[in-house]
Amino acid sequence: MKRFPFSSFPNGWFRVAYSQDLTPGKVMPLYYFGKNLVIFRTEDGIPCVLDAYCPHMGAHLGYGQVEGNMIRCPFHHWGFNQDGNCINVPYTDKFSPKAHIHSWPVCEVNGLIMVYHHSQGKAPTWKISEFSKWTATDWTSFKKHHWKVRTHVQEVAENSMDNAHFLYVHKQVYRALIDNSLEVNGPTLTRYIKSKLAWGGKLGLKEDCFQEFTYHGLGYGVIYSSLKSIVDVNTLVVILLTPIDEEYIDVHLLFSVKNLSFGLFTQLLHLKGMADCIESMEQEIPIFENKIFVKDPLLSEGEGSIMQYRHWVKQFYSDEAEQRIPFNNLSSSLDIQKAKECIDR
Repeated sequence: MKRFPFSSFPNGWFRVAYSQDLTPGKVMPLYYFGKNLVIFRTEDGIPCVLDAYCPHMGAHLGYGQVEGNMIRCPFHHWGFNQDGNCINVPYTDKFSPKAHIHSWPVCEVNGLIMVYHHSQGKAPTWKISEFSKWTATDWTSFKKHHWKVRTHVQEVAENSMDNAHFLYVHKQVYRALIDNSLEVNGPTLTRYIKSKLAWGGKLGLKEDCFQEFTYHGLGYGVIYSSLKSIVDVNTLVVILLTPIDEEYIDVHLLFSVKNLSFGLFTQLLHLKGMADCIESMEQEIPIFENKIFVKDPLLSEGEGSIMQYRHWVKQFYSDEAEQRIPFNNLSSSLDIQKAKECIDR
């Protein structure tokens, strides 16, 4: 039984490596989108991703070596440039002009090396923007964790639109939840939530919480949270989703916190926040791995912006492109009304 009625490999930008892990001259084998790939960085510092197999006799270039600005096959040392063209065969000047390997569009941004996947091989029509907080000195460095999960990238991002599950899966209690708006700008979707977040158990404490969920396609999401408490706490979660094959995806979660006046408290908050992020994801994984996609869910009042989100994601599937209908600045009016009623009470 096919769990999802759409391609396992949507179009868009997806992380395949971290910049810090690919030094000049380094080569690494990869496996994403159901394909063996090779990533390498030229001696000039340019990251490149090619299909893995040499067209000469099929050796895997992920076990080759960089020489200048080309990668050499480990078998016969044929040399390929960043565009996948064979430019050198060490033992002859005469070789087939058909000696070419598919080259993937690559973008290095925010400490990430990302490739653009398109089911029809089309060139990128948008790019990932620079993220100023990535290197900001008033934020901690990112802690990282990753999982291999049997699900679809669309399912993970959809969770951010689902208000009701926060209580039952993550035990987050909102005394008032206001879904201010859902903004769409082409391949970018942003959801804003303002709430009164309950904590402190029987003490019944309530704090103002603001969250901003931004997704750039289905592979790159940033969640900014601000909690107004005894001290103001600001956090960032970056979630990176890449299809491995038709069943599994690679999930990377990065966490940072804005520095506080007390250095030790910042460190403790950083550790605790990362632990909470890991726990939250691991609460979700058994659900992700064992659910199916319901095309027409029986949604109830207050369940968030799920259908608006599903409308937005259609643009990332070539076979559904004709179904797109532009829309902007959508609001989940049911959620807003429910939150107002809660406040009034």
